[in-house]
Amino acid sequence: MSKNIPSQKTLIQSFNKIPVEYFKWGVAPDHFKIDMPHRHEFSEFMFFTQGGGFHELDFINHSILPNSIHFIPASTVHFLERDLQSDGFTIAFDSNFLDANAIHRIVYPFEEKAFVLNLSEKQFKNIQSISDFILSQIKINKGYYKEKAFLVAMELLITTIANEVQSNLIDESSKEDRILRKFKTDVQSNIHLDTSVKFYADRLNISAKYLSNHLRKNTRKSAKQWIIELLLISVKKQLINSDLSIKQIAYNHNYNESSLSKLFKKQVGFTMSVYRLNKNEQF
Repeated sequence: MSKNIPSQKTLIQSFNKIPVEYFKWGVAPDHFKIDMPHRHEFSEFMFFTQGGGFHELDFINHSILPNSIHFIPASTVHFLERDLQSDGFTIAFDSNFLDANAIHRIVYPFEEKAFVLNLSEKQFKNIQSISDFILSQIKINKGYYKEKAFLVAMELLITTIANEVQSNLIDESSKEDRILRKFKTDVQSNIHLDTSVKFYADRLNISAKYLSNHLRKNTRKSAKQWIIELLLISVKKQLINSDLSIKQIAYNHNYNESSLSKLFKKQVGFTMSVYRLNKNEQF
């Protein structure tokens, strides 16, 4: 994995020797606020009590909704653009410690893959109440079992979120039909060869019009919008994780440099050069 992307390494051990930190956004010192694509060497749960803006997580853009939880595993590239009205808090932690500590070992249920969990207000409040208890434990200075109670609370938080993730995955899987699954797999495998709707429609043995109408009906995005989105994800990965020139990246995606640069600026809001500008800085 490339280590050129900005990387924040330090995690304050805010609860005795347990490497977990809880912080409310906008409260100084907000040392996790980095306005560029970056990665951490620890994991994070970001809890959005108020929505607004977007979160580029592992090169995929997600609208920030209220009552949502975003999970950022260690070394995952992310870029947060919050609106002023958005609000929430973060719990950052060392997952390796949780899985191996001698006080109360936690069987860690997550793969090292980012996710966004959009919940109902009731579901979110239930999980938030656990995080509130964790915060109260951080503030306790006395008690023989304080570290044990803290880690049990962390385990409850993690397993409750994991349960919601599993339920969400089952729901999403049932909604995603065969055409959409095959289309996305084909685009991801062949984005460097072709970005036309007809190319992928032909592979599915349907017309380009039918494919686009089907996707728009089921996902609110046309086939072309899906193709551009997946193209930009592939380009971002090469910008961040390689030292290839922009000209070479364009060539790798069957584009000329000028056309890809214009598309990237229009869709992402940054030039490709600016997007990768600070990747050699270390935090």
